[in-house]
Amino acid sequence: MRLETCDLRKAMEEIMQEYLKKAREGRVVQTPFMEADALDELRRLAKQEGVRLETFGGLPMASRRVAVLFPEHIPAVADPVLVLLLRFEGDLEALEDKLRTLLEPGLLGDLEETQEGFFLATLPKGLKILQEAGLEAQLATPEQLPQVRERTRSVVVPSLRVDVVGAKGFGVSRTYFAQGVKAGKVRLRGKTASAKDELTEGDTLLAEGLGSLVVKKVLGQTRRGNVKLELEVRR
Repeated sequence: MRLETCDLRKAMEEIMQEYLKKAREGRVVQTPFMEADALDELRRLAKQEGVRLETFGGLPMASRRVAVLFPEHIPAVADPVLVLLLRFEGDLEALEDKLRTLLEPGLLGDLEETQEGFFLATLPKGLKILQEAGLEAQLATPEQLPQVRERTRSVVVPSLRVDVVGAKGFGVSRTYFAQGVKAGKVRLRGKTASAKDELTEGDTLLAEGLGSLVVKKVLGQTRRGNVKLELEVRR
């Protein structure tokens, strides 16, 4: 297992270096959807190399994002991410399973449940594949999209630990959020939180620089043994 992990890390580092090389040569480079931890590392490397980087997740506080790297002389880049509204007969995990059979990981952004169906962040290629597969998918309108400042969202997490729920709720990497916890910037029940503290229904988590989130409901355990929560997030 350790060898496999090292091999994957080495492969990811090589891919990141290739992105940076192309951007240094004057090209605009778009990545597939990446996890927050990988984006943190790519952002660090881009800063070292003097390469500009913007990330796009489609949904507010998205944890999986696409990065666009570009040289300093280019003033701005376009957002490549599409947000789709999917109609699907089934729950969030069933839809996740379906999407994984249709889309490669790099086309899968965040997936969120809404009263009208499900929001999915993807790329134009992903929309084409889903439509060809017969899924009822359409571009979400600005009026349908959740607001950034305050919103209620359903999330699925492996545990109720502060670092797990906080990272998922605010759309940052677990490593980044854990650093804030370690620095004493996160409070739970009026006290400085530790990463291992667990949230319960009704708890408010305050994170300096990120905002607050309230666990409105613990909706129960999923088929995979994860926990589904309804959070109210304020930025």
